Amino acid sequence: MNRANNLRVSSIAIFATIALTSASCASQTSESILVPEVRTSAPPTGTEADNFTVYSNFTALPDGPAPSTFETGQAASVAPVLDPSMNLRIANGKLTFAPTVDGPAAAYFRTGDLGKPVTSVGMKWTFTAQPGDTPGVAAMAIADRPADPLGGASPLMPLHFIVTRDGWNYSVSPGTSGGGAELITIAAGRFSSPLAEDGNTIHEVHIAIRGDTAAIDLPDGNRQEVQDPRIEAWASRYAFFEPYADRSSTDSITGFTEVWADL
Repeated sequence: MNRANNLRVSSIAIFATIALTSASCASQTSESILVPEVRTSAPPTGTEADNFTVYSNFTALPDGPAPSTFETGQAASVAPVLDPSMNLRIANGKLTFAPTVDGPAAAYFRTGDLGKPVTSVGMKWTFTAQPGDTPGVAAMAIADRPADPLGGASPLMPLHFIVTRDGWNYSVSPGTSGGGAELITIAAGRFSSPLAEDGNTIHEVHIAIRGDTAAIDLPDGNRQEVQDPRIEAWASRYAFFEPYADRSSTDSITGFTEVWADL
């Protein structure tokens, strides 16, 4: 396979980068059902704080460290990182990072235990290209514990979603006892046109879970419905949002403008 034509997915503990196949390969997974794309109306945009259990808008925050609470009042936290350049911070109205490590970099903005299974998550973000023009990743997940790349065991996840300028990937994970998350792709797709990486265009993804089915409102205006029994069986009470770069010096940089989760 041509690596340049594949999406890349970050592991929960950045111990590994897993090359992913195109949507045609993912749709062959025997335990998953990938419903053909259908055009839908724009994804939900009413992301004010009173519409979701957990919500933050970073656009009006001053430059500095990542906030310690969500706009809706719940505690927020960032996972420990391998290098200070991976630390999440607010810069120009975005939650982002500026990794300088030689190789992969990831950071995690986390909820606490929300008390009930998370049934929807969403994010708005920009991509900012760097010299080298390789694609970075915006990611979000539902997990059974806080993401901690330095803490050993990786969480069980009924949803691990990544998006690059070229396409997207939905995975689940049974967790591991160490050495990186086992991410199992159940659906993936490519955009007909790459997403902008101009640092200004805001992209949006919203995923709603009902039972064993996840409805994905994609940034290109399409919707996918993904069905898999592990989505329901592994329902979990934490969420996180993650910028990731496989090549820190050349990948585009993710900057979140809004994130949210609901029960």
